Amino acid sequence: MKFIKYIFLLTFIFSCSNILYNHNDAMSMLNSKNLVIERFGAPTSLIEGEEYDEYYYDFGVFRETLNFFSPQISTVSTSDSVYNLIANEGQTQHRIKTTKRYIKFHIDGEKVIYWESQAVNFPVKKD
Repeated sequence: MKFIKYIFLLTFIFSCSNILYNHNDAMSMLNSKNLVIERFGAPTSLIEGEEYDEYYYDFGVFRETLNFFSPQISTVSTSDSVYNLIANEGQTQHRIKTTKRYIKFHIDGEKVIYWESQAVNFPVKKD
């Protein structure tokens, strides 16, 4: 009897929760031009081609700071003094990585035939 109550409780909890579609699933559900425009509005740029139209949505640039290994401060040679090693120890070595954030759709007539995205994440809650 306890087992049945436990299963009933789990079924009730999962049926009431909102399931989240991941980015790929959410983008794959946008299979018509109207759904794309409804979701994202007018494209940043529209390139009309012979086989399909390309709807491009620009979301700017994502910048992140990445730490990296630097042999200049990690390798000790005979010419290094203790002072130079201590002075260089506090210097942070990093680089800045920039990535364009966008979504691109290829649309043939009213049908989405291809989509591509970079550095964006648009999950959707199930209704």
